[in-house]
Amino acid sequence: MRLVRAADAAVMPWRNGGGVTREYLVHPGADAFEWRVSVADVASDGPFSEFAGYERVLTLLSGAGMGLTFAEGVTVVLDQPLQHHRFAGEDAVNATLLSGPTTDLNLFWRRDLWEATVQVLQAPCRVAGGNPALAYVAAGAARVGDVQLGAGDLLSTDVPLDEPLEVAGEADLVVFELRPVRAAYP
Repeated sequence: MRLVRAADAAVMPWRNGGGVTREYLVHPGADAFEWRVSVADVASDGPFSEFAGYERVLTLLSGAGMGLTFAEGVTVVLDQPLQHHRFAGEDAVNATLLSGPTTDLNLFWRRDLWEATVQVLQAPCRVAGGNPALAYVAAGAARVGDVQLGAGDLLSTDVPLDEPLEVAGEADLVVFELRPVRAAYP
């Protein structure tokens, strides 16, 4: 398992220059990553960066929320904490803040290599084994074995687990599960 504390996430500029994100994990590298977990502070309305060939899921962590308007005119409103929406990285999306800045959690993954799911859990809970998983503590405090997790921390199981991960404490978690698209993928 790998633990990334909120304070240790690398600050990186957005591709479109409109802000910064805090990268928690990038697999396997920064140039042509297979998947990435990051937290972005959105301070103003504007277009999303393009990530052709990737899927992404955005989860609202804090703030009043935002409307995501897609090129075909469809708008999805995220206005509840931990509400999430999945869309293609190449979609032209414009964000409109509902009432001030927001913070959101993002998972990007190459759709030709991985499939991902997201779920919101409340600790104490069990995170299923069998595939690599990423557990982000959105609020509260959690414990896995003797590892203490606080709000903003991310725990990663880089390999499939033989048994479910037992999470103790009182916390809201956003859990991503990654599955290789091809059975032959290591």
